[in-house]
Amino acid sequence: MSLVVAKDKKPMLYGQDTVKVLEFLGVYLENEFIGISLKNVLEISKILEIFPVPLTPNYIKGVINLRGEILPVVSVKEMIGVKENVEPTRLIILETNLGKLSILVDSVYGVVKIAEDNLEPNPMTSVYSDYLSNVAQIPQGFISILDLDKLFPPIEEE
Repeated sequence: MSLVVAKDKKPMLYGQDTVKVLEFLGVYLENEFIGISLKNVLEISKILEIFPVPLTPNYIKGVINLRGEILPVVSVKEMIGVKENVEPTRLIILETNLGKLSILVDSVYGVVKIAEDNLEPNPMTSVYSDYLSNVAQIPQGFISILDLDKLFPPIEEE
């Protein structure tokens, strides 16, 4: 007999070993099923009016005003070099090493729970593989886990 520990920390009896269950927000970027750790997700929003900011990198689309808070809007697709064919429909508000920001995604699937031992190291060598920490085969298909620490590394102070 073993324990499966869910997010609410109440153990459930399940088999012989203790299995940690991780939760991700499943999103689509150009038909790729991507997981974002739920611990970093603050909110999901429809696309708001984006105000351009001059002299910023091309992957920063501008800023939004989310209930009085000004947040940058980042195109992950442009940041990692994926050609944009599908129009984004949602903003995901995240807490990252750089603080609060929003990213554009094509669509949102919902919460995906994955047992930690089902996560495999990223075996891919593609345009964006440097930004993926793990992959997993789940009932919904193949999911790649976005590594927010690599995508938004902390700014080193001099």
